[in-house]
This record gives sequence, structure tokens and C-alpha cells, in this order.
Amino acid sequence: MFYKKILLFLFLTAVCVSLSCAEVSYDFTLKDLDGRQVSLSDYKGKVVFLDFWATWCPPCRASIPQIEKMYQEFYEDEDFVVLGINMQEDKDTIEKFIKNNEINYPVLLSDNKVISNYKIRSIPAFFVIDRDGEVYKKYTGYGPGMEENWKSDIKKLLD
Repeated sequence: MFYKKILLFLFLTAVCVSLSCAEVSYDFTLKDLDGRQVSLSDYKGKVVFLDFWATWCPPCRASIPQIEKMYQEFYEDEDFVVLGINMQEDKDTIEKFIKNNEINYPVLLSDNKVISNYKIRSIPAFFVIDRDGEVYKKYTGYGPGMEENWKSDIKKLLD
């Protein structure tokens, strides 16, 4: 009986993973660098790409040019949004980094609640959120070529 329960658990876990079980995204309201309040719910009905990052993080720094390219590729699609969420660095550091790296997508200032709700344990962390506000995919870390997976997910959700 014990082995049957373990097998059932393993089977259900495998099914859940293979189906990319939907995770609810948590709504948040964060300030952008101009002090304006931005809520995730402002983008309900859109595909949202969240990037949790910091200027001191080498993989974050490597991913940002790819995120910017992706942002430019989908820029004209009104149903797609990129939001960078900085991991609690000071505003001057962030603004200097944005200017030096020519980041054009919105960057928000994180707080402990958002970090906790999204279970951020390491960065960079990326979330592709579908039009219903559910987490379609979560990616942790960055390696060259990962952006092709992001784009594939986004194209699928935009179609």
C-alpha cells in the first residue's frame, strides 16, 4: 500500500510538471523610477514578462541585453509587456545602470512582499505570465540561448 501511494504521488507530480501546472501570479503595486505606482493588474489581459534582477548580479547583467532585444522585437504588440523588477537597490545606482545599458522597458522598485510572494531565492528570475494572470513559466538563472525559450512562450501566449 505504501508503494502504491508513492507511485501515485510520483505519477501526479510528473503529470503536474509536464502540464506546467498553473501558478497564480501575485498582484503587486510597486513604484517606478519616477515614483508612479504600477500594478500588475494594470496589465490584465496582456502577456507579461517579469525580470527580477540587480546591477551587481553577473547573470542578470548578461540577460538584460537579451531582454531589451526581446522587448524591441515585441514592442509594437500592445498585448505584451516587460517589467524589470530591481531587487531593492538605490535609485541612483539603478538609473545609472539603465542609462549605461540603454534599457527602455519599465523598471520597478521591489519590496519584501513581492520577493516573498514570488519566492525569489536567486536571481535572475523570470516569469512569463499569461493573459489570465497565471504564471505560465518560471525561469531561474540565465544562460545563453534561454531567450529563445522566452520568445517561444510569449509567441504561443500571444497567438
